[in-house]
Amino acid sequence: MWKKIENYYWTLKYLKKSQLLYLLKNRLERGKKAVTEVQAPKTCPLVLWMRGLDEDPEYLKRFDVEEILEGSVTLLYESGRPEGENWEHPDRSHLWNFNLHYLEFLIPLAAAYRREKDIRYYDCFKDYCLRWIEDNRGGSGDGWHPYTISLRLTNFWICMDGFGDILQKDTEFLQKLNNSMYAQYLHLQKRMERHLLGNHYFENLKAVLLGARYFQEPKVYHRTKKRFTEQIKEQILPDGVHYERSMMYHKIILEDLMRVERALRSRNGSLQRAEKNTHLSGLGKVMQRMADAAYSLEKGMGHTPMFNDVGDNVARPLAGILEALEEEFHIRPKERRAFPRSGYYVLQNEELKVIFDAGEIAPVYMPGHAHCDGLSFELSWKGEPLFVNSGTGQYQGPLRAYFRSTAAHNTVVINGEEQSVCWGEHRVGNRISEVSAACEGRWVEGSLTTCTGRRQTRRIGLEDKAVVIKDQVKGSAAGYLHLALEYEYMLLEDYILVQDRSGKKICEIHVMPEDTVQIYKDGILCSYAPEFGNTEQISVLEILWNGDRTEHEIRIQFLC
Repeated sequence: MWKKIENYYWTLKYLKKSQLLYLLKNRLERGKKAVTEVQAPKTCPLVLWMRGLDEDPEYLKRFDVEEILEGSVTLLYESGRPEGENWEHPDRSHLWNFNLHYLEFLIPLAAAYRREKDIRYYDCFKDYCLRWIEDNRGGSGDGWHPYTISLRLTNFWICMDGFGDILQKDTEFLQKLNNSMYAQYLHLQKRMERHLLGNHYFENLKAVLLGARYFQEPKVYHRTKKRFTEQIKEQILPDGVHYERSMMYHKIILEDLMRVERALRSRNGSLQRAEKNTHLSGLGKVMQRMADAAYSLEKGMGHTPMFNDVGDNVARPLAGILEALEEEFHIRPKERRAFPRSGYYVLQNEELKVIFDAGEIAPVYMPGHAHCDGLSFELSWKGEPLFVNSGTGQYQGPLRAYFRSTAAHNTVVINGEEQSVCWGEHRVGNRISEVSAACEGRWVEGSLTTCTGRRQTRRIGLEDKAVVIKDQVKGSAAGYLHLALEYEYMLLEDYILVQDRSGKKICEIHVMPEDTVQIYKDGILCSYAPEFGNTEQISVLEILWNGDRTEHEIRIQFLC
């Protein structure tokens, strides 16, 4: 009981006063149903479809269009039929139920229609829309959560632009859809997630901003534009990284900015003279900084870098984002090595790339997607992941606590204690402090103080065919190195060998003579989730030593 009280104290301590007020407001309004029967005003179509984003083959492979045509949907490795009151599926995960209400699976239908001009894709889209409206007419459940509304409205507008004339000519259906969308848009304005802030509030504002343009409500537009601009300045750090330090959410927010910028332009890509006062100035520069960060951190890693909450099957693939940025906005990313505000640093040569995390738990008032990954790293070899953090896998469930733990990352556990207290599904209590970093040449160094006052320092250096890790801690230390799926450890007399599944030798890991090492091949410690809903087992190396604040060295020597 006292531990829970302490966790609440540290969690509430960092909240903004406005969050506390809106938390109270939400409690008082809990249970109020949305008004679902309204008449939409005159609308103005939005231009949101982008070939690079919405017709990207890697993105479309996430969806089975034939399955969708038959009335079933697979999302995040779970399948089900969108049907029944509120589309509730108690036998599925909460995350799956949430994702179902985004209706993102309708975008592949629009892409297929544009490609094949087969009317069955449009008919299927229409049927899902009408069923969602009818089954969720009660105005409650996950479908009326402000976050699902925000994503669903945006996906509706993307599909409407994607289907084009066939939808615009179907006036009776279009009016029904507009009426429902207007009800959702009005309800969203009443339930903005100001108690959470972060990416949720950003999504709310984006959807209302687009909705105000679509439903031609200039007062709502200009009010929301002001708030949206404020959030861009707060959430996008000067180094271009989204302030939640998750590259998955970073790419989602970048896509949001791309959609907004595209919607505010005419079909030929230029601003209408009479509409220039509606434009968000400087959005192109923000997208450039975010593109630089995404490209610099992900290029050559083989996956989205897994720091904090990340899965490779949620945000759009980086290749599609970059293609759309160049095609629609003439933005080409520039490669950088240091992101000091967010705490990410890159060491790289022709075959090796290391990303080092010396960032804070952030944002301080909403760290729901944070992990205990301070001073952890990921390493790719020849463009493929080799040493990885464990991922995320789920937001609810028995492995949630593990994926956020210190041991789930390529860093050091001191005296068996967590760096920060990650509790519940999305909360952080007492946390790391005094975080700092510096980068010089082929070395990067970071330091932090854990929530229990333990000082931790790590230096990582990159040589032609070696990576050197030097740790300084005081106390019983346990360092972890998590291998990607395709590789395994073999304990030899003088070193630990890393080889691929075919037996090809990749590198040797040399530790200090007094160290104790243990290889794990199954169990919770070996849980690895590169995508949401998909957890596999990998090999993990544990290195134990007694830290006395002198440098402890681990050397990874590559053989080919």
